[in-house]
Amino acid sequence: MRRLTVKVKEGEGEEIKRIAKENNGKNLMVQSLVGGGELVTIHLNNQKVSSFIENISEYEHAEISLIPRGIITLYPPQGEAPDQVADVSLRSPIEIFLGGIQSVGSKKGMLIYSVAGAILVWIGLYTGTSFLLVAAMLVSPFAGPAMNAALAAAAGKMGLLRQSLMRYFMAIGTAVFVTFLLSFFVNQQHATPLMVSVSQISQVSVLLPIVAGIAGGVNIISSERDSLVPGAAVGILVAASLAPPTGLIGMALNFGNWQLIRSGIFLLIIQLAGIQLSAALIFRFMGKVTVHGVRFASGKGYVFNLSIALSTLIVAGLLYWQFSSQPGLQKSSLNTQITEVMHTALEELDEVETIEINARFTRGTLPNLNPVICELYLYNRSEILTDEEVKKLVSNLLYKRIKAQNWDADPMFNITMLDYQGNKSTLP
Repeated sequence: MRRLTVKVKEGEGEEIKRIAKENNGKNLMVQSLVGGGELVTIHLNNQKVSSFIENISEYEHAEISLIPRGIITLYPPQGEAPDQVADVSLRSPIEIFLGGIQSVGSKKGMLIYSVAGAILVWIGLYTGTSFLLVAAMLVSPFAGPAMNAALAAAAGKMGLLRQSLMRYFMAIGTAVFVTFLLSFFVNQQHATPLMVSVSQISQVSVLLPIVAGIAGGVNIISSERDSLVPGAAVGILVAASLAPPTGLIGMALNFGNWQLIRSGIFLLIIQLAGIQLSAALIFRFMGKVTVHGVRFASGKGYVFNLSIALSTLIVAGLLYWQFSSQPGLQKSSLNTQITEVMHTALEELDEVETIEINARFTRGTLPNLNPVICELYLYNRSEILTDEEVKKLVSNLLYKRIKAQNWDADPMFNITMLDYQGNKSTLP
């Protein structure tokens, strides 16, 4: 339930009360004000707020105050009290839209948070401290502009859409610039292992912005008691896909690694397009935020259609780019697939027992090669073959199996043979 107060001229209070009753308003009250006028207090179901405000639009001088908080209303019969307080319906379209505009915040605050988040990202990537990336996700102000852009598209507000996108790229640009400066001042010349890890993109990377947009949209349109996930957690989900790539781009720009820059740009663009696509659909079809919404009927229908079309084309184009060549923008998934191929192949050999296997792509610094380091810890079960012979057998088999997959991967093996005494020998 939402509480509204409506200030109208003397004698209009009862008419406002009647309209509220038609919208299932509860616990209604009309008060006369000193100096003239009447104040009507109304409690409405979330979904009735927009229709009520639309119904009183003819009262041009009405002053409306909407408290965007859940209100518990109790009224006879007492036996229905549990049902009366169980109102967890979605927020009204007007509250969703106006609340989004209200949450825009100042540019100064956004820039300060962008700088703070960029510093945390840089420290995390530079020192390999992964928990600092999580801290950066909490601080980075990327979720607000991304959600507001989707909200503007659903409402058909081109001006708000431009403003939200401008703030989004302003925050991104600030973070990239700060991380570039920090890497420049420490004279960083090479990528850290965590930077390489962040740059490796999964084949299912598009799912993250889609899920982030859905979660962010549902969190915004849900009433507070129906939102099982706090807004901060949803904000982290959005920033999780945006904060690390910004640091990656800025740091890689310093020493000119275009492979890392390409990965970072790919991630940023697909995140924005994916979030815009899924969140706008949630706002339009679940939140009922449309160009015909109350008090923002000046929205243009083509804005939503244009936004959805462009977002879809961008996502489709990036996915085509991602899957058109290997392993460039698929290394994270290919690491797992190569590991699985090695496991399957080794199951055919009775001479060895698999202890542990791992595969990872490098930064690709070798000319005309896409090296993937394959680390294997094996136990020799053969009574005939020596450890060196087993290593040779395994490396030949795995090389053929991996090359047969047409992944354009060049495996390089580091095979360690273990025995029960803990001794080991490594393939030179």
